[in-house]
Amino acid sequence: MMDLTIRVSKKGTRVVKASELHRELGLADHHYQANVRGWIKDVYQFADGIRKPVGMQDYARSPHTKTDVVHEYYFNLEFARLVALSTKSKVKQAVATKLSKEEAVFPENVQLTAEQTLELLEQTKAMTRFSCQIAAEERHLTTYTRRTGSADYWNRYRVTNVVKTTMEELRDCLTERNVPFNRSHRVRELLYRYDALECIRVGIVDHYAAQGYSIAYATQLGKLARELAATMQLEVTDDRQGEGLFTAPADIDLVRQLQRVAA
Repeated sequence: MMDLTIRVSKKGTRVVKASELHRELGLADHHYQANVRGWIKDVYQFADGIRKPVGMQDYARSPHTKTDVVHEYYFNLEFARLVALSTKSKVKQAVATKLSKEEAVFPENVQLTAEQTLELLEQTKAMTRFSCQIAAEERHLTTYTRRTGSADYWNRYRVTNVVKTTMEELRDCLTERNVPFNRSHRVRELLYRYDALECIRVGIVDHYAAQGYSIAYATQLGKLARELAATMQLEVTDDRQGEGLFTAPADIDLVRQLQRVAA
């Protein structure tokens, strides 16, 4: 057993093929289509509640499916584990255990320990500096290139999954606000003028995505970091000119507050 291959989607989510999961569970091939239809329509106890699986969140149809009769799907690890446990397979516990261990390495949903919360807090303070944000972006690019084999679609990927806005949209917003900028300013400088806390959020997403976490997970951490930065009233500085070399010490009460939010 355990030939089940863990893949990484273009969005950075760790997934398994439905057909491989079906075979790993020892289920008859001729039942595959009926079983998959049932799996994606059933109700499960996900980490975020009891619900049906959501397309493009918990599963996605493979774009390489060549027939309208038999479809290939990709399941994220949580969904695959829940599916395994719902079957009558004799090896469902072993398969679910493997998937559970894989989930634990790079989880999809944020549930921070005290140590992880403190780490996020320190990373949030670090991301008040342009130099740290830039370093995180460069590490993310390296991870992306290694995973995809090239950096050809990096800019499009980052706009869609990390920054979530374009330079044109930022320029339009700044123009409406009468905030000065020039054409040499890149996304980071424009974000800084539009909403400085977004620089921190983006930096945190880059940092955790670079470590191998999914974009979904890194995005959740980015949102938490932004909330923390707002509560601590952190200020973003462009330290490339030697500014902002020090940050405020951690507030333990805020750490506990962040833990409650993340729970």
